[in-house]
Amino acid sequence: MYKVIVVDDEPRVRRGLTSLIPKLDAEWSVVGEARNGYEALEAVKKELPDLVITDIRMPQMNGLDLLSHLKEYPVHVVILSGYGYFEYAQTAVKYGAFDYLLKPLKPEDIESVLGRVKKERQLKPIDSRSSSGMPNYSKLWKDWLLGLQEEKELPAQLSAMFATGAAQFRIFVIEVDEIDELINEDQWGDRQLVLFAVRNIVQDVTDKMKADAHFLFANGAQLYLLTMNETESRQLAKRCIEEVKMWLRISTSIGISEASDHYAALPYLVQHAGVALQNKCFYGCGTVGEYDELKLEDIIEVGYPIELETELMKEIRGGQLERAACILQTFIETAKQRNVSFRLFRRFCLQLVSSVIRLAYELKIYELVLTHLTRPIDLFDRSFTLEEYVDFMHSLMEACIVSMEWKRTQKHNQTIERAVDFIQGNYAKDISLEDTARHVHMNASYFCSYFKMETGCSFVEYVTSVRMEKAKTLMMDAQLRLYEIAQLVGYQEVKYFSRLFKKRMGVTPAEYRQFFFRKED
Repeated sequence: MYKVIVVDDEPRVRRGLTSLIPKLDAEWSVVGEARNGYEALEAVKKELPDLVITDIRMPQMNGLDLLSHLKEYPVHVVILSGYGYFEYAQTAVKYGAFDYLLKPLKPEDIESVLGRVKKERQLKPIDSRSSSGMPNYSKLWKDWLLGLQEEKELPAQLSAMFATGAAQFRIFVIEVDEIDELINEDQWGDRQLVLFAVRNIVQDVTDKMKADAHFLFANGAQLYLLTMNETESRQLAKRCIEEVKMWLRISTSIGISEASDHYAALPYLVQHAGVALQNKCFYGCGTVGEYDELKLEDIIEVGYPIELETELMKEIRGGQLERAACILQTFIETAKQRNVSFRLFRRFCLQLVSSVIRLAYELKIYELVLTHLTRPIDLFDRSFTLEEYVDFMHSLMEACIVSMEWKRTQKHNQTIERAVDFIQGNYAKDISLEDTARHVHMNASYFCSYFKMETGCSFVEYVTSVRMEKAKTLMMDAQLRLYEIAQLVGYQEVKYFSRLFKKRMGVTPAEYRQFFFRKED
């Protein structure tokens, strides 16, 4: 008999497969069910099945994390996937799964998979890989390298990696660009799924290039990679970016630390790789940044005017272009007074541009800024004069301020649109200013002032206007009585409704109807 475990957070799917599988092939029996990856792992340890059928998206531990853990066991894995995750299922197959089944499941597809798995296991039984696979020390690496543990020494469990006497260490920080936008797309929808796919593509590249590389841990949108005795670091990084882009259509940026011959320096290399990654703020997404300590030392020795940079950022945030331009001129004069070389002045310029670009990233206006001017790399990729740099900075600062104002206007317009839509959809109810403010996620007091500023009338005046216009339309229906119309537009008292109607229209509701129908209500 062949044994299978079914893993899905939907009870209906689990019950359906548990009932269907023995009917399709009498040699198969379902020996366990699980709602998530954690339960599945326990069931696999207990039953040692031949096959695990698992959904991709599940709480606590998803199907792809489960797939990674199951590499230590002699088991075939089949992934269940909705059509929205079709390409993701294909990626899973490439990196460890036997096959995938698309939901809604078809009996003939399940029967085909059972037959092929059975044949595969008859021809070539799988050996457990737990003895050869490296233990998962991700948390230890993360705590040590990011300084999250009290001890500064390398944990004993990790020291075995360095027993072979590797001569050179480097840290790669691989960041998935714009990951928040990716996880909102139907194809991905989950941060862990994105990181899983990127990690496996990078692992494939390091294997093909025969690089001595080891994944350490994931943190946010970043994956940390350790390379040992690797001389072509930039080439390896560029190849990883290209392959991820080709296979997944995802942009990644990579920061590379300098090399060190002692593992005790790894925490510093992690920091330096993070600094190198910041180059993407200057060069854009999808680029490789390498740590360059010499230029940073030069800046520290001469003294970079950080106080002027801070003032410049403040004025840009406040939309004060003229003040920002004055501070820029002071920045340049300060550099001249310190007799810096052009090479170091170029570095000053680069750091200042990077700070403005980083501000644009923080404010989420970088793409808008690029519509107003050329990329910074187009200036710094060649020799430039002081006048060219000043012109570029003026354009960059103006583009930031214009983009901030446009975004602020768009946000305000969207807020008013949501408020108006809420009123239009609920005018017949007893809605209040507090209800509407809560709907658009604003403080009621601020929303009151904001609404009047944007519409030119108070909230009560606007709601009354909407209700009166709806009432005028309803009065054209001769079958409706006045008290019915009043209730349909949100008033329980017909006298109060009539008083408001006359105040606004200059005539009573009955006089208004008489004008249209030439008869008394």
